[in-house]
Amino acid sequence: MRVVAAAVLALGGLASITMSGALAATAAAATSTGASATTPGERPPVIALMAAVGDRITVVRQKPSVGTLLEPYTRRTLKVAGQALNDAALRGLALGVSQESPEAEQVLLRWTANDELMQRLEEARGNERDTMLLDAIIEHLRPVADRQRWDRIEIIVPKYRRYEANGMGTKLQGIGIYTQPLARNIDLIDDSMGPGDDNGTQRVVNPTTGEVVRKSTFVAPFIFFERVTLDARTLHVLARKQQFDATKYNDPMSDERDVSQHLTPAQMAEKLNYLVERSAYQAIRGKGGTVDVTTPVPVQAMPAASGTAR
Repeated sequence: MRVVAAAVLALGGLASITMSGALAATAAAATSTGASATTPGERPPVIALMAAVGDRITVVRQKPSVGTLLEPYTRRTLKVAGQALNDAALRGLALGVSQESPEAEQVLLRWTANDELMQRLEEARGNERDTMLLDAIIEHLRPVADRQRWDRIEIIVPKYRRYEANGMGTKLQGIGIYTQPLARNIDLIDDSMGPGDDNGTQRVVNPTTGEVVRKSTFVAPFIFFERVTLDARTLHVLARKQQFDATKYNDPMSDERDVSQHLTPAQMAEKLNYLVERSAYQAIRGKGGTVDVTTPVPVQAMPAASGTAR
């Protein structure tokens, strides 16, 4: 848990408004090559982008099962200072849209739930929380006069998943870190094996070398979210797309017995930040493409949808 808590502090210390160097270069190239996508005199589309993944990470850890009525997991929520998670999602959205619609003008929106709404969200459970959050965002956008010149709004919001996902725990929501410390049978190194097999092992990544390792224990940053497309003028929902992503890590050479300690706090923060950015990008462009994350460079600050973002 000490690595997870320190990683949350590291995430909070990340520069709020940054775009990775490779991403910025790719976005600029996509925009320049698509400059002629609209005919002379035609207004380019205006697409508003908003990330509302929040400032909290759910930490879920597997524990020995002691009965059928108690779930075999511990759960806790940690708060990330600043807008690091939302900004990572916005970077991915911005790059994806710049490649999908290079002629479009982008409006980047920052939004954070107020204390009253956060209290209600804390008390809500599962899908009820998802619905409450999206409703609040739509009501927040309703008085924004600028949206009359926008064509559509793309929003990334956390999503709840009740059932087990990809060999991980149940009841995962939004952004988090899942640890599976209980070993099952044998562990192997074999890149030719499928995503799962009869001995309970899975394909995981060595965080130091990038090598694919067959292990039954791992620590995995994850994100489960929904991309919601709104008509900017009516705020009607045009489309919804759910997505779950996770990367499982295990360092076979680590001296730490607890697999959650196989990544340093800085590594965990970097992996989580990268996962959020890549997933948001893939929500627009699909999972066939790739996205490179390198040295961050500053970009123009994002305005709040209305009022002052915090």
